[in-house]
Amino acid sequence: MAFKGLHPYRVPPVITGHELAGEVVSIGKEVKHVRVGDRVAVEPHVGCGKCWFCKHGQYNLCSDKRLIGVGAWIGAFAEYVVAEEGMCFKIPSFVSWEEGATVEPFAVGYHAVHVSGMNIGHTVAILGCGTIGMMTLLASRIGGAISILATEPSEKKRKIAADIGADIVINPLQTDPVETALSTTKGKGIDTVFVTVSGTQVLKQALLMCRRGGTVVVVAVFPDETPVELWQVQNYERKLVGTNMYTSDDYEAVIQLLESGTLRLAPLISNRVPLMYAPETIKALADGERPDDIKTIISFD
Repeated sequence: MAFKGLHPYRVPPVITGHELAGEVVSIGKEVKHVRVGDRVAVEPHVGCGKCWFCKHGQYNLCSDKRLIGVGAWIGAFAEYVVAEEGMCFKIPSFVSWEEGATVEPFAVGYHAVHVSGMNIGHTVAILGCGTIGMMTLLASRIGGAISILATEPSEKKRKIAADIGADIVINPLQTDPVETALSTTKGKGIDTVFVTVSGTQVLKQALLMCRRGGTVVVVAVFPDETPVELWQVQNYERKLVGTNMYTSDDYEAVIQLLESGTLRLAPLISNRVPLMYAPETIKALADGERPDDIKTIISFD
């Protein structure tokens, strides 16, 4: 989306890239908790520190927050990146650089599950198994979902979705997601539905398969106007929830999951390419020429 100039705030020209891990090579005089040589995953945004949201720990909602790879802040598609101390989270030596860079997209899924209010024993649907869909699926499984329905056109991605915890995986181009959701829940509907791919039809499906009193969580970015039948929300007391990135609490929790061995991100890394081949790789991804890729890592080796 950003590559094609459709992202709401990652507007060209910009050196983009916000999913990153690396070694600290230099620190400022006031830095106390990060040292040269530390291996860190970087949380790529920081709030203004002054508004109501920042003072209440919701700096992800700050209207003046700044992000790596947005505007003048050079992003991760560069050999060196500047980050504030509080944005750096140390990763264990046994965690690869690739997994360290994948902390960011997993934190998106982890935060979405937290915001949703999903409880242990809930049924879950993941609509779209791209990078964020897979991360949300994995976070839902770790969070205690009793049954997960996933939709995805790519056969390879459907297999991976099943491998990491989806109980039912269907191709939405061949099988009706709503009928599947209702039949597998005996007409009740899904407790928590995550919309992880943009599309009006997908959002409609989410509302129709969500149980009465259930929750639909919009994780994907919808750049255009999106008609929603609000009576589907009001009449059945469904909750329509938005989720935006993550906070340091999510990053700390994800690092702990990695340290304990509960979380493994390596199976979701599809490809690794040197920086010199990044432009053609990103163009191919943006053009839909690599539909089976989940997470592509750009390296500086």
